[in-house]
Amino acid sequence: MFFLKRKYRFFGFISILFLCIGLTYKYFQTDTFYMIKLGDFIYHNGIDFLDHYCWVTRLPYTYPHWLYDLFVYLVYSRFNYYGIYVSTIITFIFLIFAIYYVNLKLNKNEFFSIIVSIICIFRLSMFAVARAQLISLICFVLEFYFIYRIIETGKKRYSVSIFFLCILIANVHATVWPFFFILFLPFFAEHIISLVGRKYFQLSSYFKLKIEEIPHIKMLFFTFFISLFLGIFSPSKICYTYIFKVMMGNSQKLLSEHLPLTVIEHPFFLVSILILLIVLIFTDTKIYLRELFMICGITFMCLTSVRHLSFFYSIVVIIIGVICVRCLNDKGDVTFDTLGRMLLGKKVIYCILLLLIGIFSYFQFFTHSKEEFILKKDYPVGAVQYIKNNLDYQNLKIYNGYDYGSYLLFNDIPVFIDARCDLYLKEFNGMNYSIFDKMENMPRNYEKEFKKMGVTHVLVKKKEILFLILSKDSHYKVLYNDKYFTLFERVN
Repeated sequence: MFFLKRKYRFFGFISILFLCIGLTYKYFQTDTFYMIKLGDFIYHNGIDFLDHYCWVTRLPYTYPHWLYDLFVYLVYSRFNYYGIYVSTIITFIFLIFAIYYVNLKLNKNEFFSIIVSIICIFRLSMFAVARAQLISLICFVLEFYFIYRIIETGKKRYSVSIFFLCILIANVHATVWPFFFILFLPFFAEHIISLVGRKYFQLSSYFKLKIEEIPHIKMLFFTFFISLFLGIFSPSKICYTYIFKVMMGNSQKLLSEHLPLTVIEHPFFLVSILILLIVLIFTDTKIYLRELFMICGITFMCLTSVRHLSFFYSIVVIIIGVICVRCLNDKGDVTFDTLGRMLLGKKVIYCILLLLIGIFSYFQFFTHSKEEFILKKDYPVGAVQYIKNNLDYQNLKIYNGYDYGSYLLFNDIPVFIDARCDLYLKEFNGMNYSIFDKMENMPRNYEKEFKKMGVTHVLVKKKEILFLILSKDSHYKVLYNDKYFTLFERVN
């Protein structure tokens, strides 16, 4: 049995390592560019809470993930683009190993933990990019585990670990800091309901709910309460207000990652929910109320914003796995264990599976290795070269779109807007208008706004409406043109 466990662990380790390397994308997202530049500024000048890259006005800036910006810059300054690529792979591996470890501890089923972890690799690979989100996901997975360890053991060291994670998120990714406390709430809710409402839940057996008093609830509440004050250990000091200000702004309806989830475009999300419903409806397996609250809460978050899918695939999938293993144990079903022994207990099949995973990972890695770090269809590579070679670019007022502004910023070209959405909302920038409003209405009022702001040049994608409009306007001269972008000069 011990030898079989070692084989399971080795298979899990190699599978996670190979698949994470193979499935990590090489190309950069827009956030990576401004993070490098901000990290450069922080390293040489510290944090001054001002923006230095937007030409509209000198806006206040909160640096919500300053520590990750600094980390990305230090990696880039020493190892260039490849360093960021490798660091992303390593971070992704850490995330999946954290999920695998938590699965092992909560499921106590070696083979099922490997399966769940591999599923998570494929679903979370879309988030395997150089962004602070990867670090925060690791913290949330570990926090989820430490909460369970507190209610099981009541040991203080798990509270201390949660304090450390809380401070880390406040500095690495302050924008998601409030979610840190959401993970506590289902445990408190179940405990309160078990204390004051037990007699009102006579139908709990019908609904297959398990409601119990949470062990060591005082230690858990103490951990929660102390963590509430740890947001002050961040120079940005925005942990308590950021999420509410963003929700009041209009970026929610303009940015794709903030839009509601379209279920049909994410079939695994629907499949996961269906698997859970099938287990609960057609078996005698019960679900703890805290698990139900956690699943429903994160599912609702996903339906309101597609960016929360990362929480679903890293937290909810673990919970569903725990429920599925509980179902197998309740039924005394050893089919899954038998399948595991059949696949990983026989040397030939074991070696074949490892070989197949290795081949698949190699071809995925080979495919991604041919990608460029900077995709010319997404970022104005040629236009930036032209601007820096032919224009007094540091004194220009270029109007640009949101998705590629960070690439201009990265090249020391002042921007109209970039991917730091909070910077351009009136709730943050101290002005009485949102720059997102101006961007949204620009095709209708472009000449009036350009004249008012003193715009000298316009850089647009060819698929933008503004490109079609300016192409027909004699007051705008084409300076640079390629397959994806066009640079116009505004002629007085």
